[in-house]
This record gives sequence, C-alpha cells and structure tokens, in this order.
Amino acid sequence: MRALQLLVDHQPHSAAMNMAIDEALLFEEANREPILRCYRWRAPSVSFGCFTRWSSVADRYRQWDLVRRWTGGGIVEHDGDFTYSLVLPAGGFLPTNREFYSLVHTSIAEVLHRQGYLVALAETEDRRPSDACFQRAVEFDVKLAHLKVAGAAIRRHRRGVLLQGSIQGIKLSPGFKADFAAQLGDRVVPLALTASITEAAERLAHEKYGSPAWNQRF
Repeated sequence: MRALQLLVDHQPHSAAMNMAIDEALLFEEANREPILRCYRWRAPSVSFGCFTRWSSVADRYRQWDLVRRWTGGGIVEHDGDFTYSLVLPAGGFLPTNREFYSLVHTSIAEVLHRQGYLVALAETEDRRPSDACFQRAVEFDVKLAHLKVAGAAIRRHRRGVLLQGSIQGIKLSPGFKADFAAQLGDRVVPLALTASITEAAERLAHEKYGSPAWNQRF
C-alpha cells in the first residue's frame, strides 16, 4: 500500500460500538485511503462471525459483552488481545480475500520475526472442528509453536473490503502498532476519529450491533 492512515483508538468502547466504528469507516466518503485501526474493549467481550449460531455463545459467555461481527469467522474472545481492523476503500485495485489475508498475516509475521518470535504462517487448514477461532487455524493464520496467535475475518462490499483481526497469546512490543503500519504502507499518516464517523457509529451501535435482532438472528 502506498499510503496508509493509522487510527490508534485509545478510548475503550463497548463491543457494539467497536463493530460499528469499523463499519462506519468503510462507508465514510472522506476516507478514500486504506485505514488501519487499532482498538480496545471496555469490558471482556466476545465477537462472533456473522453466520455463527447465537446459542453457541449465549450460554458459554453469559457475563461477557457479546456482538455479532459483520465479517465471518468463528468465536473470538477479547480480553487483553491486540485487536485491529483494516479498511480498503473501493476505487483502486482490491486484492482477493486470499491475497488480502496472506498480505496482512505476512506483515504481522515479519514484525514478530523482528521481535524474535519464530512464528510461521499456517500452510493448511486444521482438520479438527471448532467454532472457537483461536482453536482452529486456517491457511495463512500466524502460528507460534503450533499454536494460533493471529487470525482475521473479511467482509467484501461495493464500498471496499473490511478485515477484522486479533493477535492473542503473545507479548507485543510497545511499538508494534507503528511497526505493523509501516510494514503495510509505504507512507503512514495519523488519523483521528471524526465527529461524522462517531455519529454514524453510534447509530449503527444502537440500531444494529446492539440489537437482539442482529445478534440473535441465527
């Protein structure tokens, strides 16, 4: 990527608001460059893929903040993990899902290698069934000593592509955000949340991601 906007969201948000901000960034007219957003959670949370059954998470995580993602994938616990999203707007070349997934996780692996971690990309999909994202690796996930430490999920839309990812079970350096951004983009530009993004996200959080109609739809 020639230019990348880096949004380090220091304000912890609810699970619904975090998902809403990611979607709002994809739809914001003013943001026509790729955006890497790094964010935090206000309380221990669980996000689950858009086609995951509600019953798979409701009883298991009764005390957690639950939200259905717009992207696919399985169940992801967010309690001390490094969470990020990457938005590619339409209008330029968009990689396939496979290419995008490989690019992002190759970048993560390169940064972790420089930290001294002997990570590798998964070459095949794990055969063991599990609806927990970090219990089952797919091709190009990042693994350390056979354990999955980085995974992601993707949503394609006519407005662009959204990837939501998590890194878990590994201690990251204080400069990881900047190093990750520099690995993805030739030029990194700081970005802050605007009032229009925040307002759009608040509506989405209320009407979609915070509603039983969305979270309990399957």
